[in-house]
Amino acid sequence: MTQIVDFAHLGVPPMAVGRFFDAEGARELLPHSALETERLRRAMMRILSTFHFRTESNVLVTAQFDESAQILGAERAIMAYGMVAVSADSTPWDAGRVESILRRFKLVAALGISEATLDGLERMGFNPVQLFHGLVIWAREGAYQRLVGKPGLKVFRWLEIGPAVAIECNAGGGAHIDRFEWDVVTEEGEVVLTSRLERSVAFNGYRTGVHARIERGTCRCGNTDPRLLPGT
Repeated sequence: MTQIVDFAHLGVPPMAVGRFFDAEGARELLPHSALETERLRRAMMRILSTFHFRTESNVLVTAQFDESAQILGAERAIMAYGMVAVSADSTPWDAGRVESILRRFKLVAALGISEATLDGLERMGFNPVQLFHGLVIWAREGAYQRLVGKPGLKVFRWLEIGPAVAIECNAGGGAHIDRFEWDVVTEEGEVVLTSRLERSVAFNGYRTGVHARIERGTCRCGNTDPRLLPGT
């Protein structure tokens, strides 16, 4: 069944339509604008700068086709930093391409690593710990728990918080969420978001279903964006 979307009510004309997951885990459409993508690029640049990557390095980016609202700004930040984004799908069926990229390209980092990718690699007989050895890895929940603490891995959080993303810096003290884009509080431990700038879709007191502790103040990396520590 084709879903018809009426954009007439939106605050800013969207550039594309992605998705996010609500508090119950249901997939929701997320129209997003060029302005939102640019603001996410700037937030991601603040994170990339803490790792002091060399320009012309390669970064693996794994995502699915409908993650444009979360991934496009990150990819543009990688390119703005002077690096190359090498893409693959974050599905078990594209694990072969992930392995090929890890083997053939000289990578410094991998972004968006999911449990689906780890499962696909293991089914093909590969050890993800060996494949990702020495890389900076921004891992999604589930994959983060499976990889963190493994010898030779530098694992950081890539979190989806409803319509927002939070990204961990090199200091490793929690995932930063853009202070310019979002007002973030907790109610009974649940992260609640309110958008602060004009967006295609505005959010006001939106309960995300994600439970986390918020750390405020200046991070050791110098970033003053709030940091989220899930499960606490």
